[in-house]
Amino acid sequence: MKKMMSLLLALCMMLGLLAGCASKDDSAGPVAVNNINVAMGYQITTLDNAINTETGNDWILEHLYSGMFRKDENGVAQKELCDDFTISADGLVYTFTLKDGIVWSDGTPITAYDFEYSMLRALSYGVDNAYSINEIVSYLKGAKEYNLKAVDAGASFDCTKEDHSEVGYKALDEKTLEVTLNNPCAFLPELMTSRAWVPVVQSTPQHDSLWSFKAGYPTSGAYTLTEINETEKAVLTKNEKYWNKDSITMETITYWCMTDPDAQALAFDSKEIDVALGITANAADKFVGTDNLWTVQDGNVYFIAINSASTGPESLKDVNVRRALALAIDKQALSEVLGAAYYPMVNGYIPHGAGGVSGDFRDEGDADGYTLNYDLEKAKQLLADAGYNESNPLKLSYKYSNNSMHGDVATMLESFWTKLGVEIELISVEQGVYYDQIDQGDFELCRYADNIGSNAIRLLKFWSTENQVVAAISDPVYDKMCAEALQVADAAGFAQAMHGLEDYLIEENVYLIPLFEYINPYLIADGVEGETLCGFHPFFGNCTVTK
Repeated sequence: MKKMMSLLLALCMMLGLLAGCASKDDSAGPVAVNNINVAMGYQITTLDNAINTETGNDWILEHLYSGMFRKDENGVAQKELCDDFTISADGLVYTFTLKDGIVWSDGTPITAYDFEYSMLRALSYGVDNAYSINEIVSYLKGAKEYNLKAVDAGASFDCTKEDHSEVGYKALDEKTLEVTLNNPCAFLPELMTSRAWVPVVQSTPQHDSLWSFKAGYPTSGAYTLTEINETEKAVLTKNEKYWNKDSITMETITYWCMTDPDAQALAFDSKEIDVALGITANAADKFVGTDNLWTVQDGNVYFIAINSASTGPESLKDVNVRRALALAIDKQALSEVLGAAYYPMVNGYIPHGAGGVSGDFRDEGDADGYTLNYDLEKAKQLLADAGYNESNPLKLSYKYSNNSMHGDVATMLESFWTKLGVEIELISVEQGVYYDQIDQGDFELCRYADNIGSNAIRLLKFWSTENQVVAAISDPVYDKMCAEALQVADAAGFAQAMHGLEDYLIEENVYLIPLFEYINPYLIADGVEGETLCGFHPFFGNCTVTK
């Protein structure tokens, strides 16, 4: 009863809040409106590019800011504020030239010095942005040292006064930015689409993000922020100074924070919102086969991590034991129980959405075939060959965080492995401490999920020994392969090296067992056209709406 009352209250609030947003004379037929109402299942936690790590914030920021590059709907980085760039013969120095005439929303020119300030600000923000700048300090020359100095100094560190001559991110003049790397980075344009590379005006405060909750500051993207309440909504208005403003058809976008998916579904059914980005699979199923259902690749992979290193059990150091565990899992059955439309099985570690040699990385990997398809009899034989049988059963534990879906997956895995003859102990852990335990190597088998981010290498190099807090996978051969791949400057050659890394990690050594990837279901109202994607992020600037 309480849940129903909360849903009704949420819907009543929406009716009141949205009343007057769009009205028409029914007898006149559909008319065009210049605003779109988008509901998301998040509250707004920050709109500061330097520290953001959350999806809902990203959706808004994609409309507010432009960087050197922006991903298109296929995940390919396209030049945006960048007019052109050159690369040195050794692949370490990139020189970018900005477009002519680009300005902030207040009309002041966007310069290479804005980019320089924004990078130094991000690097010196503090520990809050450690995740956001992880890739930057890995690749950008001098960034790690500068960042450590800033963290040690704390809030007293002033990036406008501190020496940054050793940081490889320099404005040579107002239109020219020079980027110097530690190692070649064949995917630098894709990396530069992530938020911490995006410029903000040089008056933006350091070590602070509260300014991002005050509407009216200058932006470089298609929209400006004209109203915000971080628990309720953000209103975006078309930026008439945007360099590509003629392509923007929607005048106003309102993002509503509706964390209850049932309330979103009710608001969509009652036509109070035009787009629902936070609904359940059950709500989406009602629209299967209609133009209202928009399914979008998420870029996440769900997999089993196996602790084969020093803190793991001796049994898991045997590749044939690991292979048996993989062969015993009927991934297709698991996917169908969860809902194959939204949790399709995946055989490789890298999900769809990452660039490969000449197309999608996952499609290329799948075309090469897969050797770990469900085969219970073969799995039993491998386990027997390893010395495990009824009188000497293999005993393992599987750890997962206490979310209902994770529990469902754990129960199915227990069933698969019990048929194999393995005695499995299921251990449920509070979400807040789960990854701390995993990072410390406190597990035997566990659930894990991760996103490809800018490029597939982020997922792959995560499992090199030096990138783990306490290594669950410690393989000098794999470490060397990662280091060598990072030296490849040619994009196609780099992608080929990543295929080699995935094959070694998943098929040759079965260090991880991929299970499924994610497809997000969104709802789009009748009369809404032109929705598109920037990478994995929905973009509504090119929409038209008739009601």
